[in-house]
Amino acid sequence: MTRQVKRPEIRKNEIIDAARKFFFQKGYEQTSIQDIIDDLSIAKGTFYHYFKAKLDLLDQLIDRTTSEISASIKPILNMDINAIEKFNKVFQVATAVSLQNIDVFLVPLGVMYKDENTIIRVKMYRRMVEKSTPLLSSIIEQGIKEGVFNNPYHSDAAELLMQIVANLDETICRLILHENETLEHLAKILVQKTKLYLDAMERILGAPQGSLQVYIPEDYEKLVKMFHEELRKEKNNETDKT
Repeated sequence: MTRQVKRPEIRKNEIIDAARKFFFQKGYEQTSIQDIIDDLSIAKGTFYHYFKAKLDLLDQLIDRTTSEISASIKPILNMDINAIEKFNKVFQVATAVSLQNIDVFLVPLGVMYKDENTIIRVKMYRRMVEKSTPLLSSIIEQGIKEGVFNNPYHSDAAELLMQIVANLDETICRLILHENETLEHLAKILVQKTKLYLDAMERILGAPQGSLQVYIPEDYEKLVKMFHEELRKEKNNETDKT
């Protein structure tokens, strides 16, 4: 039987797609490289040609997803709307894309917050900051010209805002992972923290108070609920094993 030779980018994406399926169905820890190799009927050397290890595979899966998020928000820059509307829409679209890729984000949540994976988590946040900062910078520059933002350092402000968003994401993830309260109480805490961060972002931009609405409440609650339920399911499975 003749072995099918595929272009490198096709083969690499096939491996990433298979990993996405197994990580979500079996869990990251329970998935072996051999699972992926057997599923695709490829040689072990083929896998290691593209990925150093399973964690590298997870890293590249997340990189592909964050690239998709960045690509989805780029068209907003050319919309004929004011800077505040663009700013809000960027985050709302990013949230919507995250919901569509919820399985990708569920996989690393528990994995990334283990102490031994601190380095790769930091790399992930840095990557997202690097990809999103230029997009936000152009919106902030537009807002300065329109007089709705009052911060002349649009590039530095954009980077600082993305760092704040990354910190908010980490705060939310840690609360979901470690908070033992009910889902309703957890959602209440997260909303309060989000409002605090939004207030800080408005102050940095010099934007009118209450003008930033970077999330749609219904989507936000849905996202929190899905993370919460999946993580509780994982914890129960671990308890059953012991």
